[in-house]
Amino acid sequence: MRSSVGVSLGTCGIRTARTTEDGAWTDGTPFDDWQLSPTASDVARVVRGIVDSPDAPQSLGVAYRTSEERTQIADALAEEYVSDVHLIDKTGAAMEYLRPGLPSHHRTIALFDAGETGVDVDIVDVESGRSYGSARTTAMSGASFDAVVREHILGLGIVRAPQSPDEDSALTAFCRGIKEALSSHLTTSTPDGEHILLERHIFELSIARSTEQAAETVRRLGREAEFYPDAVVAIGGTSNIPLVRATLERFLQLPVVVPDRPELVVAGGAAVHAAHVDATHVPPLVSHRPALARLGMIALPIAGVLAAIGLFTALGSSDEGQPLSTPSSVGESVSQTTRPSSTSTATTTPAPLPDIPPPPPTTTAPAPAAANSAPYVQYQQPHYYPPAPPPAPTVPLPQIPGVQMPVIPLPVLPRLPF
Repeated sequence: MRSSVGVSLGTCGIRTARTTEDGAWTDGTPFDDWQLSPTASDVARVVRGIVDSPDAPQSLGVAYRTSEERTQIADALAEEYVSDVHLIDKTGAAMEYLRPGLPSHHRTIALFDAGETGVDVDIVDVESGRSYGSARTTAMSGASFDAVVREHILGLGIVRAPQSPDEDSALTAFCRGIKEALSSHLTTSTPDGEHILLERHIFELSIARSTEQAAETVRRLGREAEFYPDAVVAIGGTSNIPLVRATLERFLQLPVVVPDRPELVVAGGAAVHAAHVDATHVPPLVSHRPALARLGMIALPIAGVLAAIGLFTALGSSDEGQPLSTPSSVGESVSQTTRPSSTSTATTTPAPLPDIPPPPPTTTAPAPAAANSAPYVQYQQPHYYPPAPPPAPTVPLPQIPGVQMPVIPLPVLPRLPF
C-alpha cells in the first residue's frame, strides 16, 4: 500500500505525519525537540532518515514558511542527495489537509495559525486556495503562554530559579507540559498530588487579554479583505487551549473549527500534496509485455482486413482490363465478353469489316471456330470462368464496407542502455 509522509518546520520543532491510500493517518517519527531551533539542514537530515528507513514512503512533502526558507530547504536536500521531495507553502499545505472536511457552504475561511512565536492569519478561498489578505500578530503566542506558567510556578516557590542554560531549558519544557495539560484538564498538580501547580481558570485570566487582541486582528482583516470569512479554522499547537476557541467565537460571531491534533495539520497537508502530485505525474509501475501482446492482438485483425481489401481490388482491376486474344477468323470480331448469367447464352454478333488492315496473325493460329458458337477467349488469370457473360458496360468492384482504423496507444518503452 502506498504511503506518504509530510514534514513541517516550526520554531521549536519538526513535525511529521504519515498517510496511506485508504485515508488512515498515523503519527510520524517524533522529531519534536523543544531545546532545538531547527533549521533547513535539520529538515534535510530528518528527510534523509525517513528515506533510509525500512518503511520508507512512496511520496514525501515538506512545508515551508517563506520563500527564503524554501530555497534553504531545497539546497539542504540537494546536499543530502535527496530528490523527488515536493515543497509546498504552509498555507497551501493546511488547505490540502482541511479542504475535504469543510462543509460546502464554507467558501471563505479565516485560517488562524497559532504558533510558538505568534499568530498568522490568512483569509483564504476554500476551493482555489487564493489568499484575500494576511496578517501576523505577536500579542498571542505559545511562548507568551509558557512565560505566564513560568512566572506562576516560580512565584509558588516550588522550584528555584534556573542557574544554567540546561536548567532553564528544563524549566521551560516543564511549564509547556503544564500548559498543554490544562487544555484537557481543569487543574494540574505535582506527581505526588501534594501541591496544586496551576488551575485552568487562573491561567485563562492571565491570557484573556492577549487572546482577545488576536481575535481582533482576525476581525479587522476580515473587514478589509475582499470577502468576509464564513468560518474560522484554528490550527497550530496553541489552538488546543479552550479559551482560544471561545474568544474567537465571541468576537467574530462565526463558527470556529479546531481539527484533531491541530499541530499536525501543516505536516499532514504536505503529505497529502505529495501523494496527489505523484499520483498525477508518475505512471503506474506495470510490465510492458501485456501491452505489447494486446497491440499484436489488435494489429493482426487489422492487417487481415487490409489484405482482403487489396485482394478484392486486384481481382476487380484485372477483370476490367483483360486483353482478348485474336479471333480465329479475320472477318469476325468479338464485341465484348463478360461474365455469364444463369438464364442467358453467349452469342456472336457479326460486324462489318474494318477499314484498317487486319492485325497480323499470331505465330500459332488457334483452331477454327464452329458456326454460331462462342469464340474462344484466352484469359491471363489462372482461373476458369464458365460460359461467356452477357454484355455489360463495366464490371463493378465488390462493395467493401469502410473500416475505421482504431487509435492504438503505444506503450511507453524503457530507454535502451546504449
